[in-house]
Amino acid sequence: MKKNGFTLIELIITIGLMVLIGVLVANNLTSLFSRQEDISINDFKTEIEEAACVYIDLSDPTIKSKKAECKSRGCTITIGSLIQNGLLDENRINPMTKEKISGSDTVRISYPNGEKTCIYDME
Repeated sequence: MKKNGFTLIELIITIGLMVLIGVLVANNLTSLFSRQEDISINDFKTEIEEAACVYIDLSDPTIKSKKAECKSRGCTITIGSLIQNGLLDENRINPMTKEKISGSDTVRISYPNGEKTCIYDME
């Protein structure tokens, strides 16, 4: 007698394996998107901190007095100052809020142990 088709057990096992593979793929894609968003946020924060550190080293006389203030007791610089000096694009989008960066946000600059540190706290 010739056998045509699959048995019920074979179909159940095949469907089970396909569901398992689908769950694994969906889980990995979710993790991938989450990691990509974290990387984007970290890159955004680093870009702003680096721009602030560059800003404080500019040779403009008004900035030199700000640098002296930062070295002695720490200071803050607005994102607006960084945009105004061409260190940041005013159309840059914050990946957390999906809005343009705010010129009123600040970056803290301090010199602990003589090393310049620029910190941008994202709320």
